[in-house]
Amino acid sequence: MNFLAHLFLSGDDEEVMVGNLLEDFVVGRIEHPRNEHYNENIKNGILLHRLIDSFTDTHPIVSDCKSVLYKKYHKYAAVVIDIFFDHFLAIHWEKYSSEPFEDFRKRVHSSFQKHWDVMPERMKPMIESMIKHDWLKNYSEFWGMERALTGISRRTAYESNMENAVEDLKLHYDFFDEKFSVFFPLMINECTNFLINKGYVASNKSV
Repeated sequence: MNFLAHLFLSGDDEEVMVGNLLEDFVVGRIEHPRNEHYNENIKNGILLHRLIDSFTDTHPIVSDCKSVLYKKYHKYAAVVIDIFFDHFLAIHWEKYSSEPFEDFRKRVHSSFQKHWDVMPERMKPMIESMIKHDWLKNYSEFWGMERALTGISRRTAYESNMENAVEDLKLHYDFFDEKFSVFFPLMINECTNFLINKGYVASNKSV
């Protein structure tokens, strides 16, 4: 799961949403003293992010998807699938949410702006770019995915060729679309159960 899915799966609490994306900048155990400045909602967002990653990385449906791309992208096949799945969430948005996509994006942007001081300095340029260029909307377009994959490819240790992965999506579009349609409701249920157990309600979900 990439940015759009992580944010969508965070439910309605703004701090959980911020914590979910903030996890990429958190090292080690959530209860380590270095993380004690985060409140409970932020920490739950971090834990939710880790749940999403674990569920995704170990699920056989996702493994089937990665197997199609592994020969070309090796360990980065998982990254490519994350972007592909954000694409399918964006284009099938009304199937999974009762909240209009534009309203959701505005809510996300507002949440990060309201909790600006909580975010690590290294995270802020990414969020600024996300808001300015409307990354979440762009996942619905091939050019938007290509831009995202190109940006990730530039940060890899060696030449990953991920910027070309949109061509693989076009080639196997129906296959990936079908796999997403089976996997994502399972992911929603997993995250909804987590949020309910923590005392939240993921009210914008329609699955």
